Amino acid sequence: MPIPAKPLIVALVSTVTFALGAAPAVAATPEQDFAQEAAAPANTQSLHAQTSSAGDETLDALTRMSALGNTPHNFDVDAAIELAESEVGTSRATGWNAPGECISSVHRWVTAGGANWIGSGDPVNSYKGATRLTIADAQPGDIVQYEYIDYPTAWAFGVHTLLITEKHDDGTFTIIESNVPTGSGLVTKTTDWVPDPPDGFQTVVWRF
Repeated sequence: MPIPAKPLIVALVSTVTFALGAAPAVAATPEQDFAQEAAAPANTQSLHAQTSSAGDETLDALTRMSALGNTPHNFDVDAAIELAESEVGTSRATGWNAPGECISSVHRWVTAGGANWIGSGDPVNSYKGATRLTIADAQPGDIVQYEYIDYPTAWAFGVHTLLITEKHDDGTFTIIESNVPTGSGLVTKTTDWVPDPPDGFQTVVWRF
């Protein structure tokens, strides 16, 4: 028997209307879940953990640097300075490994105090067994080395060695050095010295 068209159309419209009306209720659930995931504290906790770790590493590095700065001298600093002072104003021969060269003179002074300076060869390996520091940690008895940044082990023109004999409250030092001006072999004393390395060089402090 034929089905009346009007009841069929009404039924179809009712079905579609119900489906469309139900859809927003279903869609609301994932939208709420998404908002909760975005507000979840997992990423924030991870960020805090990483920041704390980096801070701890920085603190550890500063602690290690501070500890190195407190490394004691292993020789009689006063005896070394006394010999250096006694040579101020005198000159010696210069040339490769000659007694008037800057590093040869500093070697002579600190070994007179009993420093175990046995390294040689270049501006880095010469300080085998010594502690490498910054100028901020420098104390009387420390050795300052101007080091060529690109090739630290090279005896480049500008490499220079000197001995710190006093540290002053204004940040300056008293130093004794040899062979300034170059080729003179002259031992001189400066009472208000601050690092002034040539371009391309850095100031390194060594402590035996």
